[in-house]
Amino acid sequence: MLRLTVAILIIISAGTFVGADARMYIVDQDGFSQYRSIGGVVAVAKDGDTIYIKPGVYRENIVLDKRLTLMPLRGEEGIINLAGDGNDIGIEVLADGCKIEGITISGFAGPGIYVESKGNEIRNNVLENNVHGIFVRESSGNLLENNRQIGGYGGIVLISSSENTIKRNVAEGSILAGILLNSSSKNAVSGSTARGCGRGIYLITGSRDNVFEGNSMIDCGYGVLLETGGEANVFRSSSIENATTAAALNFASKNLFEKNSITNSTNGFAFFSSSGNRIVENDLSGMETGIMVSGGSVNNLFEKNRIEGSSNGIVITESSGNDLAGNVMAGVRWALYVDGSTEESFDNDIPESNLIDGRPVLYLYRRSGEVVSGREFGHITLAFCEGCVVKENSVTNDALFVRGSRGCRIEDNVVSGGFGMRFDGSQNNEILGNRVYDNRYSGILLLESDGNLIEANNLSRNERDGISILGSDSNRVRGNSAEENGGAGIRLRSSNDTEITANTMTRNGVGIALMESSGCIVYRNNLIENRVQAEDDGENLWDWGVLKGGNYWSDHSCTGKPCQSSPRRIGEATADYYPFGVRDGWT
Repeated sequence: MLRLTVAILIIISAGTFVGADARMYIVDQDGFSQYRSIGGVVAVAKDGDTIYIKPGVYRENIVLDKRLTLMPLRGEEGIINLAGDGNDIGIEVLADGCKIEGITISGFAGPGIYVESKGNEIRNNVLENNVHGIFVRESSGNLLENNRQIGGYGGIVLISSSENTIKRNVAEGSILAGILLNSSSKNAVSGSTARGCGRGIYLITGSRDNVFEGNSMIDCGYGVLLETGGEANVFRSSSIENATTAAALNFASKNLFEKNSITNSTNGFAFFSSSGNRIVENDLSGMETGIMVSGGSVNNLFEKNRIEGSSNGIVITESSGNDLAGNVMAGVRWALYVDGSTEESFDNDIPESNLIDGRPVLYLYRRSGEVVSGREFGHITLAFCEGCVVKENSVTNDALFVRGSRGCRIEDNVVSGGFGMRFDGSQNNEILGNRVYDNRYSGILLLESDGNLIEANNLSRNERDGISILGSDSNRVRGNSAEENGGAGIRLRSSNDTEITANTMTRNGVGIALMESSGCIVYRNNLIENRVQAEDDGENLWDWGVLKGGNYWSDHSCTGKPCQSSPRRIGEATADYYPFGVRDGWT
């Protein structure tokens, strides 16, 4: 009688009151209470009863098949540890309306807490080194709040469950995921943290209409990963730090990512075969790649995102129908890149509201006869255009790309500090009088582009070649100057029947290099103080006979216009048989 009186006084002094039909029980292992195991009390308790647990180690597993509350005894200090000892499940919740609070559950071969019922409240628990922390199956209306999961395979796992509230939980070091939703819909996840997990938040198998707000993912492989039909989910006002990929969408559609912060990650957003998603007003910094869209991802919207201090900004490959509007890139090494194996891959809407270091992006797709003149741009792309003129413009810190275009004239532009000018699969264009300098790649690059005229361009201090022509035939390279480029002034690889004349190559790594190319003719060029003046491993001509002569070589002395008895050797098999003894000797 004295023991029961003391127990009641403790409960009342702690401010806990229960209804007339509910009972209160105390569990302890020191003889204070008649109950020394939690399961022993559960066996005799009835719906609505409360079980207070004193600190100690309880080596048992609990099945709640009636509506009960498990919680610490008020005023007690110490840990209530429910220890696994080889059992599969810590607490199995099968009845509706249960409450579990303030318990440390550790070392179970399955979930620390398993829920297969409705309307439960699970708060302020620590779940350590269980296979899963909290596992919810085919359940709704549950509240999971302020729980901490440490280690294990998954932190909080929902299977075929809906309308649950998950807030202010922490998962640390979960191998698979901090929070995993499988075939689960209309759940709300807020204020939670995943740290050091394989995936911070992981949605699979058609999980949809879930809302994630104000969460934090730190040091995870994936901050957020949506796979296999994740649809119409909302991710808002969350932060992701130090991820390999901050947010990846694979075969996912109609999701919204809004006002999230992503920092110091390898990739920001990565899309593969995903459509109809909206990425709006997110901040990304310190990325390898800010936004990457690939694998047939279509009809996505990227609007008012900011990417700064990153290696790559927005990369779109093999994807179409995407809209980019009002995105801002600042201090990005390569801000915009669109590519693909088909023309359709370039059919994206990229208006001038997109800015690179404060300058607009010019993206023209399937335009004919358009003239763009006298402006400053952050980037220019002409994709499958015909007869367009791009004249007297500047592009700083990015690139000018021409893909699949014909008959265009690119004239008197300045391209600097980025990746130069690239022509890919483009025929019969004129590239005239441009100044291309201090770029991180070649100044002018031709890939599989035939019949173009490259004339009177100035190419200097580019990290690779001044002019690089790869897999491209029958081009004419005339009257260009290339100075102090890291590679060659002019380089041809697997490119045939090219005329190279009247160019001046000064202090480049190599003056003119012909590699795996044949049928080319090189004459009346000045090769001055290049580290290697010329290279040729094919069957090409380095002069046009005595009538027009060969080239001027700053390291070769001879007399005559041209010289006729002092050939300049180029490797073992090739020579300029009619070199000039002075610069511009043909004039």
